[in-house]
Amino acid sequence: MEQPETCKDCSEAHGCAKAYEQLGKAEGPSVTLKAVVAFLLPIAVFAGAFAACGAFLNGGVAPRYETPLACVVALAVTTGVMLVVSAAIKRLH
Repeated sequence: MEQPETCKDCSEAHGCAKAYEQLGKAEGPSVTLKAVVAFLLPIAVFAGAFAACGAFLNGGVAPRYETPLACVVALAVTTGVMLVVSAAIKRLH
């Protein structure tokens, strides 16, 4: 296997290549679902809760407080949803 130009002068080039080769052959479960739950779900829940709170609070509260209040409620909703999801995942395993 030909080494890249950056590896030519490296004293660890041979061991490094072996490590990456072994990592490439590693088999295991897909982490796609975990990544989506950990990173995308909280963002989506927050955005949805923020939009819903903003629409609900529109005109009901002083305009100065609409956005901060919607943000606090959206954070609380997101935290609650993620706690429920986390508990559900722990029960499955």
